[in-house]
Amino acid sequence: MSREQDRRDAAAWAQEWQIRRKNRRIILIVSAIIAVIALYFIIGLVKVQLTRTTYGSEEEMRAALQGRFETDYAEDIEIIGDDIYVTYYEISHYDADYAETYGYSEYGDYVYDDRIVRWDYRHGVIKCSWMSDIIVNKDGDLVQYSSTVFRKTDADKPVPIDPSTLGDPGDTSGTGSDDWSWTDEETEDALDMREDSLEELQDEAEDAGVLPLDEDQIAAQSGN
Repeated sequence: MSREQDRRDAAAWAQEWQIRRKNRRIILIVSAIIAVIALYFIIGLVKVQLTRTTYGSEEEMRAALQGRFETDYAEDIEIIGDDIYVTYYEISHYDADYAETYGYSEYGDYVYDDRIVRWDYRHGVIKCSWMSDIIVNKDGDLVQYSSTVFRKTDADKPVPIDPSTLGDPGDTSGTGSDDWSWTDEETEDALDMREDSLEELQDEAEDAGVLPLDEDQIAAQSGN
């Protein structure tokens, strides 16, 4: 009888030990998962603080980002209240040297408009209705598509040149223009980047059912 009891006690102890061991394993796994999640959020917070500009409130962020932001690639972003406009300039309408070399394009500027739906001031992110998120980097500039940097400027929008003052395409002896005057390699790089950015924005616009606006439409919306 005593031996049978000892066997039952041993079996019960072994079962209890296995349960405790299993529970410890579960606790260790859960603790490791919690630690990884916490580390992920900490790294994300540090990254935000090191690479972005954050603000104390939505109002502060909105006020700081009003106005025009430009790039070196004939495009800009303009924020008016909660409205945002992205303009891709037709280079031949602004650079006389380019127009006289490659011709004056019949197409106008591409203008896209959207509505800012959230000023994420804690993370330095502008969230729009259909455009991809726009990051405010540590210098206070806007970053779209993770690469294109738009710098804040007080300069007015560029004024188109008078096409009647241009020579024939291919004739580089004209008056020329200092604005957006690049070397061939710089022009090619700028056009490639502009085309990639424009294609991404066009894809987003098509997905959202939004068409680009022309200059008259953008002027009408800005005046409302």
